[in-house]
Amino acid sequence: MQITTAQVLKGRALDEVSTTNPKEVIKVEALKELNLGDGIKIEKGSIITGKMTDVISPQKYHKNATFTFIPVKYTDTKGAEHEINKEIKATYRQKMKADFKNSEIAFGMTDGNSSSSTMTVFSPSYIDNTKKILNGKGKEVWDEYQNRNTPWGKGEEINIKTNELIYFNFPDAE
Repeated sequence: MQITTAQVLKGRALDEVSTTNPKEVIKVEALKELNLGDGIKIEKGSIITGKMTDVISPQKYHKNATFTFIPVKYTDTKGAEHEINKEIKATYRQKMKADFKNSEIAFGMTDGNSSSSTMTVFSPSYIDNTKKILNGKGKEVWDEYQNRNTPWGKGEEINIKTNELIYFNFPDAE
């Protein structure tokens, strides 16, 4: 059995990265050192230029969009440009983030008797959805609920703005 490991590149997007409107070439600043093997060592602060390929749109069952990043060259911190002659495919790594819109905060009160307690639940999405329903937007509420809260809901697009963090899984150097 062969164990495969991966290096994670933490970078800063120098271009907008979107699966809705994918670009052919994107640039990322490396925020930590990356060893790609064959003498290719990208130091922190280098600018990596690569192709955005294999773009897959969001799917049912909450499968988010994804893409592959293939670096073709990098510019080191001294300004020297280096070509990358071997094809190295890195997959976009989604950073987990809190879903505050669908979160709830519960407040409970009790008089000391476990059988008589009251609980108040505050949910931003509940309040937003109630306002939408009162304004005649019941279909929008259902569509949003179905997309987020059901097993068959659709995943999300990737939309990273310039200067935001981006992560890639690179294969371990051989």
